[in-house]
Amino acid sequence: MTKILVIEDEPPLREEILDILESEGFDVMGAEDGVQGLDLAQTTPPDLILCDIMLPNADGYAVLSSLRQNPDTALIPFIFLTAKAARESVRQGMDLGADDYLTKPFRTDELLNAITSRLTKQVAIVQIHQKVAQLQHSNLLKDEFLETASQELRRPATNIIMALKLLRQASNPEQTQRYIDSLQQECSREINLIDDLLDLYYLGANERPLQPEKLNLQTWIPAIIEPFKTQSRKRQQTLWSNIPPYLPMPIIDAADFKRILSELLNNACKYTAPGGKIVLEARCDLTTSEATNPDGKTIMFIVSNEAEIPNEFIPNLFQPFYRAPEIDRWQQGGNGLGLTLVEKLAQRLSGKVQISSKAGWTQFTLQLPIETNLPVALAPTILNEINS
Repeated sequence: MTKILVIEDEPPLREEILDILESEGFDVMGAEDGVQGLDLAQTTPPDLILCDIMLPNADGYAVLSSLRQNPDTALIPFIFLTAKAARESVRQGMDLGADDYLTKPFRTDELLNAITSRLTKQVAIVQIHQKVAQLQHSNLLKDEFLETASQELRRPATNIIMALKLLRQASNPEQTQRYIDSLQQECSREINLIDDLLDLYYLGANERPLQPEKLNLQTWIPAIIEPFKTQSRKRQQTLWSNIPPYLPMPIIDAADFKRILSELLNNACKYTAPGGKIVLEARCDLTTSEATNPDGKTIMFIVSNEAEIPNEFIPNLFQPFYRAPEIDRWQQGGNGLGLTLVEKLAQRLSGKVQISSKAGWTQFTLQLPIETNLPVALAPTILNEINS
């Protein structure tokens, strides 16, 4: 309910105004002098203030001046009520930040029209201020992002310079090869970082349109997994997948989907110890209600690995450039943008990604909307298999 404060030292007029406003559905407060009115405005900020100029203890100018100096009350619409209609009085009030004047005596319709007009304009003003605040916050985030990005770009560049210097001083083939390997590693890291930064930029600018296509998960996912099977075997990890044959073929941007699964599998390999297990499984949710997903059913892709992430790290995992300390078992490194991209790509596909970590396992769940053409008769069997 819109709250209006009336500061007027003449009791009959004050009560008349309060009665009019209350009958129109406003929440009203009254004050008999400037000090009381100022105290009410600061302790219980109203949506609009009607204030007489000639007041005891503190006049209307003093009240308005104090309110405009306080950030919490500076934007409250302020209308003067006055028998003084001299040009100088009007100008003085406007210079202090008054929004309007009503000259006594005034009609009820004049009062209500003035209030309606100011409240309507106030909505636009508040929206503008909110937009400005959002832009300022966005610019601050961009500045912080650019500063961090420049630091991240310098790191491999510095290592490349150091490796080149050591390479020139190498005294045997073994040293030479070691420095060449280091150069290759740092060059790859720099290129990956630049690619990820560009991907984030294009996602933010929405410059790459979606290219949806129907995917046969039975043939498509094994091709995505194959490189990671090779990687996991080298690290004595076990990687297996469970892609049931009854899954529908989702219509999805294959490049975005591939990037999400690749990042999640790469993370799983990175943080799993020798002998640990990594699992990719897919499930079709036929029980999703219209309340939770009005656009249709969902398909879930779950990447689990045998490693636990401390709870205090989890809230930060999707933040740009964040790296969970001391859990990179293979010292593989990374730029801290992989999971940021995963989250943004999932959102771009109208899905979401969630993480849980407990009992020695970490699980990333990607949920995407789909349209399924499964016959109804299959549904009970499928649900039994999923729940078993």
